[in-house]
Amino acid sequence: MKIHPHDQTVLDRVAEAGAHILSRAVAWSGINSGSRNDAGLARMLDVLEAEARTLPAEIARIPTSPSSIVGDDGRVIQQAHADCLKITARPDAPIQVVLTGHYDTVFPADSPFQTVTTRADGALNGPGLADMKGGISVLLGALDAFEAHPDKDRVGWTVLLSPDEEIGSPASAPLLAELARAGIWA
Repeated sequence: MKIHPHDQTVLDRVAEAGAHILSRAVAWSGINSGSRNDAGLARMLDVLEAEARTLPAEIARIPTSPSSIVGDDGRVIQQAHADCLKITARPDAPIQVVLTGHYDTVFPADSPFQTVTTRADGALNGPGLADMKGGISVLLGALDAFEAHPDKDRVGWTVLLSPDEEIGSPASAPLLAELARAGIWA
C-alpha cells in the first residue's frame, strides 16, 4: 500500500517528535498527580495547559462539581476536584473527533513510586507513564502532526482531560457524558 505524500508528512512529523514525546512523558511521570493530591493535580494541569497552548486550538479549564465521599468517621463529606482541560480545534468542521484521557494517577503523594526507572528489558517504568501521561503525550504529538496535513480544515477535534478517572470519574463523568451526547452517531 502506498502512503499519500500528505499522510507521509504527518507520519514524518510524528517520527521527528518521538524523542520529545518520550521525554515529555517521562517528565510528566515525575509529577505526582494522585487523584487526591490537589497540589500535584494543579501542577499537572498547569503543565498540560502550557503544552496544549502550542497547538492551534482553544484551551479551557472546565470546573468540575464536588462529589460525596464517606469519611473514616462515617460522615458524608463533599470532595472538591480539579478542573478538566478542554482543547478544541475547528468545532464547526464537517468531521468531528473526540478524544479523552485523564491526568490523575493511582499513586498518592506519599507513595514510594515517584520516579521513572529503566527495566532490564529496556522498558520504562514510572507512575502514570503508560496510563495515562504517556498516552497524553502521544495524543498531543499526534494532534500536532495532524495539524501539518493539508486537509486538516475538514476535521475538528476536542480533547477532554479529566482529573479523577482513577477514582471512578465522580466529577468528570457529567462532562464526559455531555461531550458524548454532543457527538454525531452513525
